[in-house]
Amino acid sequence: MRKVAIATFGTRVSPRFDCAPAVLVVTVDDGRATAREEHAASDWAPGERIGRLVTAGVDTVVCGGIDCWSVEALQSAGVTVYAWVAGEIDDALDALLRGDLDGQPAAPPRGRCRRFAGGDVRGAPGPGRRSAARCRRGRAGRKPDEPLQQEDS
Repeated sequence: MRKVAIATFGTRVSPRFDCAPAVLVVTVDDGRATAREEHAASDWAPGERIGRLVTAGVDTVVCGGIDCWSVEALQSAGVTVYAWVAGEIDDALDALLRGDLDGQPAAPPRGRCRRFAGGDVRGAPGPGRRSAARCRRGRAGRKPDEPLQQEDS
């Protein structure tokens, strides 16, 4: 048994993970959807959104656009992310269950993010965007193993 979360906007996959007004959680058994739960998510902060999905036992997320921080947070919790998916919810779910969702994601906007094999998304340089290397380093632009630098007062 596995659980799939789809960021939704009406009957379609939401174009933005962090702004989706609802999340559909589908329980899948033997390749078939056996249960569906819709959760209102418009009041969830990005960290809370990820925490709730992980706590609910979700192992796969299907969404439109998603920032690299959310992808990395989900993947570090063991969640597979299928990003840049567009279209009707049921069509995306059917494609996922058939195993060919990788062939259906929408092309990412130029200068924003790139899609790599396995559903991995990394930020790409663009106007007002951090580079992929800086995105992996965090807000301070440092590598995770680098100590924080003290500023002289």
